[in-house]
Amino acid sequence: MKKRYAYNYTIEQCDILDKRKGEAFRQKRLQWMEWLHGEDPHSISQQIYSMLWDHALFLTVNELRKIAVTEPEKGVGFNRPVIRLFDAGFATTQAATIRRLIEKPKRNPKLAVISLRRILDDIKQNLSLITRENYVCYDGLPYDYELVHQKWLSSLPVSKTGGNVGSLPTQGPDAWSMDEIVHKNFDILAQVHPKKRSRKDLIKIEVLEHLEAEIKKCENIKKYVDKFIAHAAAPETRAGLSDEEKVLTLKHLETSHKIIYQVASFISSQLLWESNLGGLPVPQYNHLENLDKRWSTQEKLDKAQKKWDEFQKEVSKWDSFSLWPPSFRMNCESKP
Repeated sequence: MKKRYAYNYTIEQCDILDKRKGEAFRQKRLQWMEWLHGEDPHSISQQIYSMLWDHALFLTVNELRKIAVTEPEKGVGFNRPVIRLFDAGFATTQAATIRRLIEKPKRNPKLAVISLRRILDDIKQNLSLITRENYVCYDGLPYDYELVHQKWLSSLPVSKTGGNVGSLPTQGPDAWSMDEIVHKNFDILAQVHPKKRSRKDLIKIEVLEHLEAEIKKCENIKKYVDKFIAHAAAPETRAGLSDEEKVLTLKHLETSHKIIYQVASFISSQLLWESNLGGLPVPQYNHLENLDKRWSTQEKLDKAQKKWDEFQKEVSKWDSFSLWPPSFRMNCESKP
């Protein structure tokens, strides 16, 4: 996977007392960020962006389909077999993507996956690395922002009106205001009062358990994919399925979309103190281009019908005789 993230400060420049543990956290955090926002096509954000983009496009075309029924207009209509293919392709790719994103980690390294559950599991296993001092100071921020704040104030030039003027640094050892924000966020994660802060404070495990509980709400779609998409499950294996696990609706997909988006954003912005996902991708071109045009003319449809007929004839030639082993086939041919 191509690396996208790096740090501005070395571990020696960071206000971290336990340098070994601090560096271990920094390396783990880089790995988590690559899983979340890396350029690999299977990174979590890439999967989510693709899923939401396709969903938005489906909703757009589906709206046109509804309008064609409620506000019929000459020359406007949708071919049912093609729309069925459109619906089936959309449902299959959406459900499969959701299943991938909530997949549990594998013990065999050769079967490793990139998923929300994998990153949550890895964070849980390395929770001892996410101390307050590592969380706050991993890339140059100071631990004690009050001292830095006072030093910053004393260094400001005095304006003509008698007040201090200056810009607030947002990173590095002088970024006291950002440091204060990060501390306050960790207070919530660790459930620690500001007056009782310690460099060794840890994130409460309940935070990760709550995220896992949210992901479990998508299990119905995973079950549906396992039984109806990824595998042709036999009737006896489907007997115990609930009504929710037997069907796939637009509402099911949208509920899972929201959960997955929010969990991924929380991990990124709150647990790792990075940006959130940033919403639906912005089209860099006219993504509705040509939707106002018909697909073909009658002349071209005749050619399309010819292509259908050609394939139909090809399929009719697929007899089972050719699957006999060559020697068997020769014996059959020699019989009167």
